[in-house]
Amino acid sequence: MSNPFDEDNGEILEGFLCPICREDLRSIEFLTDHVENFHAEEQDALKSIFKDIFSKAKRKIKSNFDDSIDLARSLDRDVRINSSNTTTRGNVFNYMVQNVGAERSHFSYFTSVRNPRLERYASETNKLIIRLHKLLKDMPAEPVARKQHEQNIVPWLDGSSVKLCPNCAKSFHIARRQHHCRLCGSIMCNDCSKFLPLDDALELASLTLSRTDPIPKSKDERLNSIRTCDHCLWLLETRKEMHDSRTCRPPTSVIYDEIQQLKKNILPDIDMYLKIINSLYSGDSIFTLADASALRGKIGQVAEIVDLKSKKILMLPCQEGTREEAMKKSIRLSCVQFIKERMLSIPPLPGEVEIKKIQDKKRMETEQRIETERRLALEAYEKYGLAEGSDGAGSAESYASGSALRTLDNWSAYQISTSGVASNDPLVEQINIIKGYIKQARTAMRFDEVATLELNLRELQKEFYMQHQKGSNNTTTIPATTTLPQNKD
Repeated sequence: MSNPFDEDNGEILEGFLCPICREDLRSIEFLTDHVENFHAEEQDALKSIFKDIFSKAKRKIKSNFDDSIDLARSLDRDVRINSSNTTTRGNVFNYMVQNVGAERSHFSYFTSVRNPRLERYASETNKLIIRLHKLLKDMPAEPVARKQHEQNIVPWLDGSSVKLCPNCAKSFHIARRQHHCRLCGSIMCNDCSKFLPLDDALELASLTLSRTDPIPKSKDERLNSIRTCDHCLWLLETRKEMHDSRTCRPPTSVIYDEIQQLKKNILPDIDMYLKIINSLYSGDSIFTLADASALRGKIGQVAEIVDLKSKKILMLPCQEGTREEAMKKSIRLSCVQFIKERMLSIPPLPGEVEIKKIQDKKRMETEQRIETERRLALEAYEKYGLAEGSDGAGSAESYASGSALRTLDNWSAYQISTSGVASNDPLVEQINIIKGYIKQARTAMRFDEVATLELNLRELQKEFYMQHQKGSNNTTTIPATTTLPQNKD
């Protein structure tokens, strides 16, 4: 019996076919019953038919697999041949040829579409700013006068022909009234209305300083704002956001700049404190222990401020594990290190008794040096008959009569009145003026000026002393020990 599924017959049958009689039985149940009832004695023929079908399918599958293997082998052989003719590994795929695709730039088209849109938005925003400026400039406080003022600045559209809200498409009636935008005059319902606060409007219109009388606040919140449409408010908010993005800075940056400015300002004070401490230990009387104590207190206050600001930066909210968090921790660490190394490591204040001993010792050494110089000068006078020297009356005229003192960094001290001092000597008047300057400089913690003024004061006191010595009878009447007048201020 021939195979009913044999393609050589030229006809392909479909359905639930009996493999022996080729009858289409329509379902699997009918096919099973048909084979059991009519072909029960032909089981051997049925097995041979199925065996023939399976063997043919096996040969078909095998032939397709062999063809794919042969194709893969041929491709591999071609690749090996091509690779043998090349010198580099990168030329293995030289047999693959691909043409370059065409490119076209759309940037000019993009700019041609974008620029008119930006210009239109900029023009609309500028018109809104001008209208807002006119609305706020002479805005009345009374609601009726304010409404008339708004209609005079921006004409309102006629609402008689408008039956629906342009935004929500809801009809207007007694419960849903028509409202107008104060900037463009368009119509909308109350639900679609937006309100711009007067403070923000003043900031946008740059009228914070130009308006003399402030706009009075009303109990009705709507009167403390300007009714606008969604489009106008969006344009104004976009302008405000753009301005804020250019002018506003992150809080971390602002606080960090404040910390850097504090560090920059306190470094000269730290150096001056070290200079004052060294001057006190050397026995110099230019600076006092109170000067060092005041400057140390200022350094301690700045250290506390720097510590608080660095903690404030660390407490600002940010996402964990980000670079912003690492930056805040680095700023905090650098501030703590600066406080420890530069501000807390300064030497402590010396004891008052210790400083007094050092100053007394230096004073004795100064008196001995002056006595030695006086003795040598007296011996030279007696031996060579030297004259008393040139007249020093004109030296007093070289000093200024006293005026306002001004430094390079614009710190100024003003002359203290000396009208109550009964003296005709210009040196005495100048000494009192310098003492007043020193007192003001110490109050302002201007210790550089204190040092300079102290040296000037000593020069004046020395000149005053020399003039009084020349006015005495002769040099032999000079007392055995003499000291310069000390500055008690």
